[in-house]
Amino acid sequence: MKAYVVSDRAGYSEWTVVVFAESRGKAVVAALGTDEFPYGDWSYTELRAIRKPEFDNHYRGNLRMDWDDPDDRLAMVRDGGYYCDEDCFDPDDCAKCSGKDYCSRYEEYLEEESETDD
Repeated sequence: MKAYVVSDRAGYSEWTVVVFAESRGKAVVAALGTDEFPYGDWSYTELRAIRKPEFDNHYRGNLRMDWDDPDDRLAMVRDGGYYCDEDCFDPDDCAKCSGKDYCSRYEEYLEEESETDD
């Protein structure tokens, strides 16, 4: 299976979803109906799938990568540059996060904290 990152074509949504599919079109179909792209809000023609081979080796039989799964989160942060958005960022949760050693937002936070302590 090939990995794709699905997002909206116009850039209205900040959300993406990593899906595994045999083709670009099937990747868009797999993304429809997810929390990120609910059926009532999005249609097939509004979404695009971009091939991301760096995620191919993370296929474990699931159609999508799950941010709440520690292994998937680590891969998404390390290999894809994902991080929590500003509304969800919580430094206390970062300390327990599987991707903390690769997270650019957490690194920025630590740098700001060290500057504040000086």
